[in-house]
Amino acid sequence: MTQVATNNSEDKKDHANITSTDSKSINVLSDFANDPDNPKNWPSWKRAMSATIVATIGLLCSFASSILVPAVPDVMRQFHVTDRLTGTLTTSVYVASTSCLGMGLGPFVLAPLSELYGRWIIYTSTLAAFTFLQIGCALSTSMTALIILRFFAGCAGGMAPSLGQASMSDIWHPHERGRWAALSTTGPMVGPAVGNFVAALILQRKQWPWVFWTLTIFSGILLLLTLFLLKETYEPVILHRRQKKQRRALQASETSSTHTAPNGLPALSVMDGKQSVTQDLTRVFSHAITRPLRFLATSPILAIFAFFHAYTFGILYLLLTSLPLLFGNAHRTPRLFNYGFNTIGTGFSYLGLSAGLSLGSLVQMYSQNKLWNFLTKRNGEGRPEYRLMPVTAGMILFPASLLWYGWSAEKQNHWIFPEIATGLFGFGMFVTFQSVQIYVTEAFVPYSASAMAAVTLIRTITGAVYPLFGQKLFEALGYGKGATLLATLAVPAIPLPLILYKHGRYIRERWEFTP
Repeated sequence: MTQVATNNSEDKKDHANITSTDSKSINVLSDFANDPDNPKNWPSWKRAMSATIVATIGLLCSFASSILVPAVPDVMRQFHVTDRLTGTLTTSVYVASTSCLGMGLGPFVLAPLSELYGRWIIYTSTLAAFTFLQIGCALSTSMTALIILRFFAGCAGGMAPSLGQASMSDIWHPHERGRWAALSTTGPMVGPAVGNFVAALILQRKQWPWVFWTLTIFSGILLLLTLFLLKETYEPVILHRRQKKQRRALQASETSSTHTAPNGLPALSVMDGKQSVTQDLTRVFSHAITRPLRFLATSPILAIFAFFHAYTFGILYLLLTSLPLLFGNAHRTPRLFNYGFNTIGTGFSYLGLSAGLSLGSLVQMYSQNKLWNFLTKRNGEGRPEYRLMPVTAGMILFPASLLWYGWSAEKQNHWIFPEIATGLFGFGMFVTFQSVQIYVTEAFVPYSASAMAAVTLIRTITGAVYPLFGQKLFEALGYGKGATLLATLAVPAIPLPLILYKHGRYIRERWEFTP
């Protein structure tokens, strides 16, 4: 219990603004800390099951983001499209769209609602929409229809990768959270690479609509599991529902945020301790929806990580779309060297990246909890900045692997060399990406879903834009110089984690976010 109390110091501090009490009242969250209904106190098997379902939803939705990439030539032929930029939009609109929507808009709007209505309703409604949209994609009769449906599928599918880290924060104490946070990040990171590989296997025997039928089957199964096995995990919503049930049972006429509930607890607002549950719902709703935008405008440290995250995420999608250019015979262009692989061989070219991402996931699962517990014991308190230490190693590998990838392709070395480089890139990418995600989640409890939504919006803009100019970049500069340019832009970020480890707390407290 001592370790949990120490490690939870940051969580308790940040939870303090959910509710207020007077000297005669029991502190709601302190009382709830030992309550069996608190998700952190659920049996281990139940918490593990919930975390696995959430992580699997994130995997599936990210898997869908790139699954159409190997099929783009087939889609273009069927719909008589000759402009490759239009074909690339089938991936870009899913990730963010040219007007900054898709996977970015979905979480930006819906993540704050999870802090108003709970996580469960958001997961189930968006997953249901995602499932039916896959059917629409499979039945598309034009490129325009496919692009529009992919855009809306991105809006629905982007919710799970963004909300997953917040759910892990709901379920696990800080000293045990690292392993499960890494698992939650594995899906969104590995999914795009695995999606390309699986699509290549499907296209060997089936037409391109079957990539969407496959998604429909898996998404439908996962929707049933979510409906019947996943429970609500957001503490303020659980407490609010409990009090609402008790008030109905005792036929209480009215309550406010300062009125004592039947069990001696002060009535709890779902959103904010400064707002009563009886306040105007329009004001509460608008306050929730604008929270991610206010995060970006008023929290310098979140803005720093949002743009840092955005750049690394954009490079990942640029790399994903460059692999067919380098390896796939169907994607051959006159100005670039190509290894001439067939469809199945092109699919296998994603395995290096997948292996690196998976290895990064295993390392983070093993090291995050140990690093947290070591630094907490050493410093006598837990702080979100502890999560940033692995980022330095990841950011060293990031530009190094890009240089290796670009120049081995430029010199037309054996295909294994750029493949190894993608593995190193995947490892560095995962370590960086996951460490930043868990930092943002823990630094802004209990509004971590809104904080992650702000980060997600910025990063998905680059995830959409980078693939659009990636081919032109490599055609103009070649693989070597193009990769050198991208690597050079990443070098200034290498010392950033160490700087924020030392000064991050001051920045957070100096510009503290007001919900």
